Amino acid sequence: MVDLILFYFWAAIIIIAAIFTVISKNIYHSALWLGLTLFGVAGIFVLLNAYFLAGIQVLIYIGAVVVLTIFVIT
Repeated sequence: MVDLILFYFWAAIIIIAAIFTVISKNIYHSALWLGLTLFGVAGIFVLLNAYFLAGIQVLIYIGAVVVLTIFVIT
């Protein structure tokens, strides 16, 4: 039951952050919302006991893609 509640929590975060990623007019804010979306996906991976994929999600996508986007913007 707790897993179901956590799944719905992460799914709501992913959907809301993805919507704000698309509708944000500032590309810096859009990159930050994208980071939150990808972090939510890592949370779903943790719920599925796929810790390696969650770690890769955080390291590669959040650590590289979003940070690179932010550095290119500034």
